[in-house]
Amino acid sequence: MRAESLRHGWIAGGVLTLAAALIGCMSDNAAAAAAAKTATSAADERCAFGAFVQEDDPAGLNVRAAPSTAARILGTLPPSSTAADNPGFAVRIELDVLGQRDGWFHVGHARDNEQLTGRPARKLYAGDGWVSGRKLTIKSQATAGRAAPEAGAPVTLALESGDSLDGDAIVAATRLVACRGGWAEIELDVARLPDDVRAQLKLAPAAKSATAARPRAWVDRICGVQETTCDGQAGAQAAP
Repeated sequence: MRAESLRHGWIAGGVLTLAAALIGCMSDNAAAAAAAKTATSAADERCAFGAFVQEDDPAGLNVRAAPSTAARILGTLPPSSTAADNPGFAVRIELDVLGQRDGWFHVGHARDNEQLTGRPARKLYAGDGWVSGRKLTIKSQATAGRAAPEAGAPVTLALESGDSLDGDAIVAATRLVACRGGWAEIELDVARLPDDVRAQLKLAPAAKSATAARPRAWVDRICGVQETTCDGQAGAQAAP
């Protein structure tokens, strides 16, 4: 009887030892995965503002699991639509920009604007994911674009009128290049601007680092609302 008890004790002890080893291994793997995730996140630039999807392809914009065209597709975001009361006004999918890495942007909370389209909200992927900055634009109520994401940085881009950079024509000709906090670096495709807006454009030499036809500048006072202006936006107001 004693031998039988000892044998059962050895078996139970062996099972417990194996279970402990498995739990330890799982814990190590979980810790390694968490560390890898933290390292990946640490490499991203943190950002926080609203942006719009600039997509004309009927298939929509792919949202990926990582900042790469080889990454898994999580879902899609619909292309631009039109306003119910103004067919000439492009209604874009709205989303939040959370970070960026190498020209890709970590985004989330995508939503349609059914008040503007006058139609039910379209199906879309609303979770977190990555999209190319070539397909994103923003609307800035700043009156000047700057050489760096700082209120005191030299002015590199502005309008002769002193108006803010939130006109429909500028939004349509803008793509997102980089971001830092509440600042965004934009690239402006001058050729896409109407003649009257292009004539108003003031560029400093520093804005022409990419090409004269596609100047870049940093802007704040970013407004994530398409149909109107945003009140109470903090940021640099000084005109050039």
